[in-house]
Amino acid sequence: RYLVISEKLEEIKSFRELTCLDLSCCKLGDEHELLEHLTKEALSSVKRLLLKDNSLSDAGLRRMTAPVRVLKKGLENLLVLDLSCNPKITDVGIGYLLSFKKLNCLDISGTGLKDVDAVIKRLQMQIGLVHSKVPLKEFDHSDCKTEGWAEQTVLQWEQAVMEAMKPQDNLRSRAAALHFYGKTHRIKEVVKCTLVEPEAKASGNLQFYKENVQNFHLPLKKEVAGSHELKNNKKRALAEQERERTSKQKHLCLTVEDWDLLNTY
Repeated sequence: RYLVISEKLEEIKSFRELTCLDLSCCKLGDEHELLEHLTKEALSSVKRLLLKDNSLSDAGLRRMTAPVRVLKKGLENLLVLDLSCNPKITDVGIGYLLSFKKLNCLDISGTGLKDVDAVIKRLQMQIGLVHSKVPLKEFDHSDCKTEGWAEQTVLQWEQAVMEAMKPQDNLRSRAAALHFYGKTHRIKEVVKCTLVEPEAKASGNLQFYKENVQNFHLPLKKEVAGSHELKNNKKRALAEQERERTSKQKHLCLTVEDWDLLNTY
């Protein structure tokens, strides 16, 4: 968190068979080199990706999902995705996530959605993700801590960042001068400024999970149960046909931007 990712980019690129990558609050932005690396074959093993508060927009999601949407490569094994606190992500960007068919948990709290109800319905209908009424443990970082051989290295990184953020001597002198003239409010805000995790917007909790396919229905009469099962089978067959038709259309309806993007891989 808050580390200078660019300084450790080569080390991160050397990772193989990585299953979990937490880049929360790193302010990467859409154009960062690491975001492009996420789509490479080397990180196709990633199952848990946390990109909270990274200044991402719809354009960044389009780039990140292009290999999955068109070539069925890249982050195709993703199970958990955190995109919370990225206010530039809109309803359009969420549409790019529908290619993550294996996704089990998604957090889009604090994004810039305009029609929340429509997004909730779309996620449930197309990839089976249900809106959770309570916070999910998959996105709870309260017990997160660094352990093992890299503990000291990470602590040194954090200490270096905090040292770099300390006010310089001239800023302290300016603070003293302003204090002498009774103007302390503004400078105090600068001096006391620390790394603060942004809060989710008023849209509230927008976390989603995939329900387990289980039957909790009460026993029905044989005739009713048989009729119900027949209807369900027909619905499944129609849904499967619709998915295949939609999938074919997606392959045929590539935009010029998508082709330009894919040509870079």
